Order: sequence, then structure tokens, then C-alpha cells
Amino acid sequence: MYEPAFYSTVVQDWGSNYLIATELGEQAYCLVDLGHHAPNVNIEMIVARLIQFGKLGGFHFNDSKYGDDDLDSGSIDPYRLFLVFNELVDSEAVSGFDPMHMLDQSHNVTDPIESLMMSATEVLRSYAQAVLVDRSALSRAQESNDALIATSTLKAAFRTDVEPILAMARFEKGGAIDPIATYRTAGYRAEVATIRPAAPGAGGGIV
Repeated sequence: MYEPAFYSTVVQDWGSNYLIATELGEQAYCLVDLGHHAPNVNIEMIVARLIQFGKLGGFHFNDSKYGDDDLDSGSIDPYRLFLVFNELVDSEAVSGFDPMHMLDQSHNVTDPIESLMMSATEVLRSYAQAVLVDRSALSRAQESNDALIATSTLKAAFRTDVEPILAMARFEKGGAIDPIATYRTAGYRAEVATIRPAAPGAGGGIV
């Protein structure tokens, strides 16, 4: 609503975004940045609408509490992230549907590499949970307008612990079962710091 400028001087909302992309033609698509939304906006509904209109181009995955905080993905509202992936999984069969998945974060307190590892894991976790949704049960609940059963169906998948699945997938690909612990044990950050020391007087934070 106010970043990077006030409402009247930017692409104000997803509706304006869609209109602009539509006017620009078939090669223009909309990017959903999870931080650039007004408080209480239903982002998963926006995702569903853009999929419906064929204009969803990709994501900047992060999380926010007050504005475009660029926090680690899933750090504030992991259920919302899951609901976004529920819409994506529901649309995987759509021909030509291949949105970009990007991380857009600002690391003012945490190690940037560690935060990116954690965010990548949370994005994968949400996808794995969304894959577990009982699509038949969800579709029946939607068709009968049974919001309670639809919510229960989604919550059943969201509450499922998929960490063993993710760990096994990393192991089978030759990756670390615990990426952050492995990264810290390797001492990579300390080694690189001797090669590329921090510049004196360098600022951080949002500029």
C-alpha cells in the first residue's frame, strides 16, 4: 500500500496489475509478491483468480507482518503459504501452466544463506503438504458448499508432518538431511569471510 511509494504512484493492487498485463498482451504476466499486499488480503484467492485468467507468471516468496518486510517464507503465516500451494497443485494439469518460483527476502538479522535454506525448505514443505490434499473430498465439499469439510480436508494435509519425506528426498539427491546444521559444521561462512571481508561502513536494512 505504501512501498515503494504511495498508493497513487505505483501499480496499486492485483486488479491494476491484471489490467496492465492484459493491455500489454499475451507475453505479459502478473507476479505475486507475498509481501506487497494490503493487510488481510486473501492472497490465495488472488492466485486462484490469476490462474483462472491465465495471467499468473510467478512468485516472490517471503512473508510479512507490517508491510513488505521480506521475512523468511512461512515465518509468519505458514498456513497461507500452504493455501497458495494448494491452488498451484490444483492447477498443475492446466496446459502450459508453469509459473516462476523465486525467493525475495531481506536478511537484516539472520545469515542470508541460512535464511534462504530455511525458506527453500518451507516452500518445499508447503508443496508436499498441498500434494497430500484429498482432491476428491475437497471437490465434493466445494460442490456441496460445505465449507467446514473443505477446511477440515485442507487442515488434515497441512497438519501432516512431511519432514521425513523432505529429508529422504534430500538424501536421495545427495544433499544434506539437515542443510543448516551441515552448513554450519562445514565452516563455509568463516572461510569465505577471510577471502571476502565485510566492507567497512557498509549499511544494511531497507534502503
